[in-house]
Amino acid sequence: MTERTTKGRPLDDDLTRRVLAAVRSQLEDSGLVNLNIEKIASSVGCGKTTIYRRWPTKPELVAAAIVDGLKLGDMPDTGDVVEDLVEHAWQNLENFRRSKEEAKNNGLLLAMFNMDVIPIVSDSFMKVRHAMGREILSRAVERGQMSDEVDQDAIIDALAGFTLFRITLKPDLKAHDDEELRGTYRSLVRSLIGRAPEPR
Repeated sequence: MTERTTKGRPLDDDLTRRVLAAVRSQLEDSGLVNLNIEKIASSVGCGKTTIYRRWPTKPELVAAAIVDGLKLGDMPDTGDVVEDLVEHAWQNLENFRRSKEEAKNNGLLLAMFNMDVIPIVSDSFMKVRHAMGREILSRAVERGQMSDEVDQDAIIDALAGFTLFRITLKPDLKAHDDEELRGTYRSLVRSLIGRAPEPR
């Protein structure tokens, strides 16, 4: 589907992808402060007014570039709230892994937490992911798998925070493999929802 600018003029999908990829590349090379729209326009072969028509402000452009590199993921429904939450958290983990693979100097991550950028990313991506987590937990309450007195927002935020901390601030603290890491997530989820650990 062809995207449209704020003035109703079409911006083809290929150009959109190239612009957003160029933004991510420049963020990694130079950071948000030095992001140059003219250089981006030149690198993809369009005028800077074409970019400004689609994204009127730099924070909107940067947020669009960040979200373009993320995946919402599918709603897990294994029948078990623990496994559903582990899969939900794993989707966040995979997003961070992809971002780390693209990163050179953590410029993209730093840009995402800029005070002008993060509210836009939150509205277009994080709130949707959070709502998915709430649906998993609400479904678990209906199934009798957890108490309705548990703070659902705190559970979702704790899982997301754990992923961010392990990937960015403590990258040397790694499980031996993904299955071991999933086991760590399962233990954390059981603690958060108040379920006893599985017998060894």
